[in-house]
Amino acid sequence: MTTKVTEIDHRIVSRLGDARAILDVGCGDGRLTWLLAQETNCEIIGIDLSRSGFRKAKRIAHQAGVGHLVRCLKGDVCHLNFPNGQFDLVILSYSLHHIEDSPAALREIHRVLRPGGTIIISEHEVKEGGTLGDCYQFTLAELMKSLDGAGFADTRWERVDGDILLSAINKIREEAWTSNRV
Repeated sequence: MTTKVTEIDHRIVSRLGDARAILDVGCGDGRLTWLLAQETNCEIIGIDLSRSGFRKAKRIAHQAGVGHLVRCLKGDVCHLNFPNGQFDLVILSYSLHHIEDSPAALREIHRVLRPGGTIIISEHEVKEGGTLGDCYQFTLAELMKSLDGAGFADTRWERVDGDILLSAINKIREEAWTSNRV
């Protein structure tokens, strides 16, 4: 494969559980998307604001034998064109720091996750007062507070190679979810 699989990718894959409906936000060139398809043998939908990496994503997925399972769409995570509760799992692998309105993105992800569904975020760790260049920046405490504010619970995190890997559960009540269906 021409795309390197990272330790974070392996950790994400180890947390898939029985998820079958998976959204990869900020899929870019499909580095994680094809791996998810290969591991689950299920269709994986990747979205990105730019289509620039989609051709490479499809090529790599075909080389891995999962081209029929990878679907890349141009889309904005703050305005997802999916029904409520469509996904078991939403992954943001090094993409949250590129999103200007991260609270809106997390609320929208909360909406498209089924009750009890999981969000997994991998991000560069920024210490209090540190910087990451021109990208939006979050400390671990800020990320956890943002997840809680968007309606996620049971947030867990670990450090991997100096970065942060978080997961949280969509805690929306079933009756609230069904009354707000699109």
